[in-house]
Amino acid sequence: MFRMLIVDDEPIIVEGLVELFQQTKHLELEIHQAYDGSEALEKAKGLRMDIILTDIEMPEMNGIELQKEALRLWPRCKIIFLTGYNDFDYIQEATRSGAVDFVLKTEGDAPIVHAVEKAIGKLNEELTYEQLIRNTRAQMEKALPALQKEFLSSLLHGEDVAEKQRKARFRELSIPLDAEAPVIVVMGRIDEWRADMSGDDKSLFLYSVANIMEEFFAKHFSLVHLTTDRDRMIWLLQPAADMASVRPEAAGKGLFPFVLGTMEAVQNACKQYLKLVCSFVVSSESYAWEQLSLKFDRLSLLFERGLGLGSEMLLSDERMFTGDREQVRSRVIRVRLLDRYMAQKEKEAFFEHFAQVMEAVGEQEALHAGLSLEIFYELTAIFISHINRLELFPTLSERMNVSKLLSIREHSTWGEVTEFFRRLAEWIFESSDEEVEQETNDVVRLIHEYVEKNIDGDLSLNRLSEIAFLTPFYISRLYKAKTGVSISDYITETRINKAMKLLGETQMKVHEVGKCIGYDSAPYFTRFFKKITKLTPQEYRDSLKRI
Repeated sequence: MFRMLIVDDEPIIVEGLVELFQQTKHLELEIHQAYDGSEALEKAKGLRMDIILTDIEMPEMNGIELQKEALRLWPRCKIIFLTGYNDFDYIQEATRSGAVDFVLKTEGDAPIVHAVEKAIGKLNEELTYEQLIRNTRAQMEKALPALQKEFLSSLLHGEDVAEKQRKARFRELSIPLDAEAPVIVVMGRIDEWRADMSGDDKSLFLYSVANIMEEFFAKHFSLVHLTTDRDRMIWLLQPAADMASVRPEAAGKGLFPFVLGTMEAVQNACKQYLKLVCSFVVSSESYAWEQLSLKFDRLSLLFERGLGLGSEMLLSDERMFTGDREQVRSRVIRVRLLDRYMAQKEKEAFFEHFAQVMEAVGEQEALHAGLSLEIFYELTAIFISHINRLELFPTLSERMNVSKLLSIREHSTWGEVTEFFRRLAEWIFESSDEEVEQETNDVVRLIHEYVEKNIDGDLSLNRLSEIAFLTPFYISRLYKAKTGVSISDYITETRINKAMKLLGETQMKVHEVGKCIGYDSAPYFTRFFKKITKLTPQEYRDSLKRI
């Protein structure tokens, strides 16, 4: 749908053109109107215009002046001039300024419609699929570092991505790693910042640490660097294809001692050249991408316990838990995805991951210790956040025992915990759907109330969007999806019903009835009424007398 502004200082011409394009359904236009250049410019300042169909000779601001100002605001806007004068100088100046077409008022409706179709064609050409793809690719190149970080971070935090999809995303984002080959993970931490550093200095020094890593590894490895916090860094590495021939001592089982030894050199360089005390954790093996979130969690734990709490550490994950315990951790990590699935209303994905998380504990686990406590209170935090957002706490106590959300001691078995959170999640999803439904109903009710009270006033999409605090395009789609009819059809029906009522129950003159429903021009009201009812207003009034 495109937005068109019709401008002329003769109201009957504006109203006639509005009626013409309302009947020309195949163009799908959102139509606005103005009665002089200054009013048109004010409307264009507040609302993007795609097409302006304007007279040239108007008081205060003529069409040529309006064209220049409108194109300054909206460079893609297409201007069509409609005039009663075949003046070559006007045509020449308008064309030089970027006018799409020039139509004489005496030529009739067909050339005017054709000119608007031509303008729409030009707008569509500028928005072709190929052009959009080219523009998107150009923007993506600028945004690649951020997009790469976002996607790799999602893998680190447990998002499920099928191999085929992962390979496609690696290609799209130009990630310099093999989506099928295993990956080595290195995590870094700044233990001690220099006292003279500001926030900007810290960002610069984090970048410098990444440069040192590049210096030591880039010759024999492909690597990608991510920064997660102000003092935390992550690198994903894969050895080059010629690693075995160039550095045979680093091939096979020698790869990880080589990486660990190189990290020692990196650590020393950071201290010597940057005066930064750093700690690093290195994976003891290459990880498949499907295992990445689990291994990332495992390395993160090294920084949070035992030797990892010290300064200037260089550790590997070789001695950390393995086997069944590690599989349990892989499921626990998924609890962090539940927040996102609930926020995005992905109900099916939420309950699939919820089941996997809850099965990780099982009934054999002690209910009031260890893993069960970790999962319970992570779920509590997630659920409280969504209950607050939906303002459900006042009604929560009516549905269930609130203390069961706040304390695991209120439950006797893990099965009971699972059922409690399952029912609570169902209620939150239902409440979220009800909120959307209620807000949609409120918007529809607001539109109906405003139209009924202002049937003789401004009922443009722009005005309705202002009172509903939504964009014109969105409010139009939302209304039709909810009611099955367009807003313009509803307004037309309301106007006709009001006109019929006034014609049948009052002695008001026809032009007075027209003004009461928003038509200042009696001929325009008559055409409008006859188009809908097949009778003129007077014929309709006379038909009532014969009943």
